[in-house]
Amino acid sequence: MTVSARTSRLTPEIAPPNAADRAASPSSAVRARRPDPRAARTIDNIINAAQSVMMNQGTPRITAQDVCDAAGVSRGTLYRYFPSMDAVLEAVVLRLRTETDRELNRALEGCESPTERFAAFLKYSVSNNETRRGSQFLQVEPAFVLRYFESNFDHFIARVLTALDPVFDAWEADIGMTLDRGALAEMMVRLALSETVVLPTGGKHLALRLQATIDGVLRALKRD
Repeated sequence: MTVSARTSRLTPEIAPPNAADRAASPSSAVRARRPDPRAARTIDNIINAAQSVMMNQGTPRITAQDVCDAAGVSRGTLYRYFPSMDAVLEAVVLRLRTETDRELNRALEGCESPTERFAAFLKYSVSNNETRRGSQFLQVEPAFVLRYFESNFDHFIARVLTALDPVFDAWEADIGMTLDRGALAEMMVRLALSETVVLPTGGKHLALRLQATIDGVLRALKRD
C-alpha cells in the first residue's frame, strides 16, 4: 500500500504536572528527561534508511518493511519511535528542509556585495539536495512529496526573502522604486519547484539564464 500524506506527530506531547504532582515532588522544578543516545541513534538510523529507500526504490511505493529491512530493525522498533509510516517520511523531509536552510546560509557566507549574494543564491538554488532529492522522491511517493511542497510553500518563500533581502535593498536603490518582494520570492520558489517536477532542458537552469538578463537590465538602468 502506498503511504498517504496526512500529518502525524513524531512523539506525543508531555503534559505539564498539575499542582498536586508538584506539591508531592521533592522539588518544585520539573525534571526534564535526559536524552537517550541509543534511541537517538535508532531514530537517525530509521530516517537514513527511509531516505535511502526513497532514493533507490524501483517501484512507486515504500512500505514499513522496506524501511525496517534497510535499517536492520523490527517493525516493532520502527513503530516504537514513529506512530506511522507518514511520520517516518515527514521526518525525512523535515531533515532535508533543515539541511537546505543551513546549507544555503553557508553558501551565502562571505558574499560581500548584493551581486555576489544573488549569484551564490542562484548557484545553490539550482543544485541543492532538496531539489535533487525532491525529483528522486517524486518517483517513489509523488503524492506525499507534492503535499510536502504545498505545506512548506510559505517556508520556502520566507527562506528566499531572508536570503535576498540585501539584494532587494540594492535593486530598489538602483531603480528608485519599491519591489514586490513577496512576488519575486514566490516566482523563484515556483521556478525551483517546477524544475523539480520537469527537469531543465538544454543543460542550463532557467534561473541562471535569467540572472544574465537581470544583470543586463540593472546595468542599463544605472547608465540611464
